[in-house]
Amino acid sequence: MSSRLKALVWLSSLLVIAGTIVLIVVSIVVTDDHPLSTLSPVGRQGRDIARLINPIFIVAGVVFFLVQGAVLALWWRYRVGGSDTGDGEYGYYEDDEFPEQIHGNDRLEIAWTIVPTILLAVISVFTLVGLFALDDVEASGEEMVVTVIGQQWWWEYQYHLDGDTTTPPDFVTANELVIPVGVDIPLEIKSRDVIHSFWVPKLNGKKDAVPGRSHDWVIQADKPGRYRGQCTEFCGLSHGLMKTVAVALTPAEFAQWKDNQMTLAALPAEGTDASEGWEIFNQQCASCHVVNGLTTAATRGGDTDSPPDTWDIYGEFNGDNAGTYTDQLVAGAAPNLTHLMTRGTFAGSWFDLYLDAGDRIPYLDLSTAGTLNRGELEAWVINAPERKPAKADDFRGMIAFTGLSPDDVDDVVAFLRTLD
Repeated sequence: MSSRLKALVWLSSLLVIAGTIVLIVVSIVVTDDHPLSTLSPVGRQGRDIARLINPIFIVAGVVFFLVQGAVLALWWRYRVGGSDTGDGEYGYYEDDEFPEQIHGNDRLEIAWTIVPTILLAVISVFTLVGLFALDDVEASGEEMVVTVIGQQWWWEYQYHLDGDTTTPPDFVTANELVIPVGVDIPLEIKSRDVIHSFWVPKLNGKKDAVPGRSHDWVIQADKPGRYRGQCTEFCGLSHGLMKTVAVALTPAEFAQWKDNQMTLAALPAEGTDASEGWEIFNQQCASCHVVNGLTTAATRGGDTDSPPDTWDIYGEFNGDNAGTYTDQLVAGAAPNLTHLMTRGTFAGSWFDLYLDAGDRIPYLDLSTAGTLNRGELEAWVINAPERKPAKADDFRGMIAFTGLSPDDVDDVVAFLRTLD
């Protein structure tokens, strides 16, 4: 092998090693710009997971460098020497030049069997301890229970303030799970259609949402903030766009938010753009979307005496003569929009409802201080399947309203602006 080629191989190897080290260090240290990272937990369950991951990463890193170091050492020690043989091949070993063979070395074989066994046994013990801790879903200090319902392709949150999930929820919201800081919040995780998986990595691990079953889970945050989540079980066309946000507020802020969520929406003043928008909404949207205080069972297919704002886990409307969807793989429900403007995201948390809000604007001030992402909201109203792939004809995702005029769309958005 020529000296130039040797230098090139050596330099390439060093670059690969250096690049690997840099990537590992960056992935561990730089986590602020990675909202789905488990390496910067802000909740008790998240810390339990990090305490398990970090030592395993350290052990894996040591093993990686030992193994790779041994490979490189053997490569360097027994690299082929020699020069061009004249037939296009570089370097060779004579039969009597091969390194000493060590097949059947009992000490080495026992060593590389026992050492990994011990490492895996230790890791297994810590893994089981961590799993048992995560499976402890007894929430202390909070009576409230939140039913988390996944469907194609968004999350619904039903708040039972008295902890009784056998009765209708006190209020329902979508896309953003709002919780008080420092409190274990018990969750019941379910699905209306296919299997989903609920995951907010900074706060806890993943928990599947399975049709016909209820899985208990707990979530808790140490400090106020907005923590991104993601569905992690492939669930169809827009699985990658099925996100969520967990919003942690101080106890006083949460109480204020909760009281507002329990208020009913009011009709816009007659003669306003919002009033015109309500008429369009009532005709085109109220058959799927609920606005507490405005939509009625009649607009949703039931009789006028039925409760207007609750769907059960299978997509059945809770009201006399409301009917059911026979195919449980079709959810047939849509996000409750009663307080849409108090949220920071929409469309399964895929789009921001306000421009450049982030954490800069306090969550409770979004509807008053935020700049509405009007262009994206209008585009969603006009043609949602174009913005987020769906099968709207099968009740999977929002249908398009391409027949609305620009004035109609402006009026609908004006009405939506009143839902705070």
